[in-house]
Amino acid sequence: QITMRSGQFFIAGAGTSDMVTKANAEISEVLFKAQNAGKDLAKDHKDLIETALQRIHKQYAANLKGSYLDLLIIFAPFDQRYVPILYKTALAALIPESVYAAYGSGKVLCDYFAGRLYEYGRQEKDAMKVLAAFILREAERAASGVGLGADMWFIHEGDKSAHCIPTGAIRELQALIPEIQESIGSDWKDKVKIPQYLSG
Repeated sequence: QITMRSGQFFIAGAGTSDMVTKANAEISEVLFKAQNAGKDLAKDHKDLIETALQRIHKQYAANLKGSYLDLLIIFAPFDQRYVPILYKTALAALIPESVYAAYGSGKVLCDYFAGRLYEYGRQEKDAMKVLAAFILREAERAASGVGLGADMWFIHEGDKSAHCIPTGAIRELQALIPEIQESIGSDWKDKVKIPQYLSG
């Protein structure tokens, strides 16, 4: 999390931890320099971050050879005229995403569950928390390299405060969510009636 006068930036990364750390430091430096120079980060942040990423990819090309650096970046402005923006990276380019995005070894599973269940998450208060906790749990179980713990950040438009749910609370929530086989099994038992010609 990087807090500036115009808003907050949130950065998550997949790849080697050293390169994610270097990218975070480079982006922070570029943003603070621009802020001190009087630039409007609400308008200029995309170009500034892409400049930082270009520098990273050029300076550490040897480190990134045969590897990758994938980032998810959110800009949450304090000015109510602007809404939070989610970006994913494609090398040094920032690509806006309107709904959700994932990177890393759990990406395929996360994208699948998010695509199938996102509308459920929008239906009622706190449903998105349950959906996110479920997806994180299943990705941790199914994908190698996932499982060091996760937290959730809820960003409110026009609100300078961001609400964080820490790892321990997420673990508690995950323990309350039924297992996939339990949920599907009980539902199928009641609703799926095998035609007679297929039974036996």
